[in-house]
Amino acid sequence: MKKIVNGVSIDMTADEIKARQDDEEIEIARKAAINTAQEKIVTDRASAKTKLKALGLTDDELKAAFRL
Repeated sequence: MKKIVNGVSIDMTADEIKARQDDEEIEIARKAAINTAQEKIVTDRASAKTKLKALGLTDDELKAAFRL
């Protein structure tokens, strides 16, 4: 792998390559965690809407009260 320092392309050391790969793995895990959290929000919102409708609230009431 190469890196650019002061406009000059040089080879990365083994430690720099390992650090970059570690950073990439951390970023992948972070994105996966964000996606999981977003999916949970969507699922929880749908569950809440279903439960509130079962209690007799209309779609208009849900939108007015909870923006669901």
